[in-house]
Amino acid sequence: MANSRPVTTRRPLYRTPMAVANVCFIGTLLTDLTYWRSAEMMWANFSAWLLLAGLVMGVLAVLAALVDLFTRRILAVRGLYLFGYLAVLVLSLFNALVHSRDAWTSVVPTGLILSVAAVIVLLVVWLLEWSTGRTPVEVVE
Repeated sequence: MANSRPVTTRRPLYRTPMAVANVCFIGTLLTDLTYWRSAEMMWANFSAWLLLAGLVMGVLAVLAALVDLFTRRILAVRGLYLFGYLAVLVLSLFNALVHSRDAWTSVVPTGLILSVAAVIVLLVVWLLEWSTGRTPVEVVE
């Protein structure tokens, strides 16, 4: 037992902000659907705020993923997932621009379609990540 120090593991930095961004983008889809069914402007405002929060957290997650990739040498940041999350951010940025319009046209139909597309890309990225069956961690001795 020459090496008696405990081995610890650290999760990648980008996981937490990306989870918050994902929840915001899914919440945007739900509030867009609610606005489509009710035409209550409050739901369109909720969508706009959720998009803003999701974009801010998504950018922080991408920056954290780049830090993980280049400084901590975590191999968890694979290009496919990073490009998938970047695609979600681009879709959500266009969705935020659409949501800046007034009244019904701020959500229906373009905003709703972009929200659905962003959630579908998120699901594809999650399925690809889940299918690998690996949980990325950094081993620190």
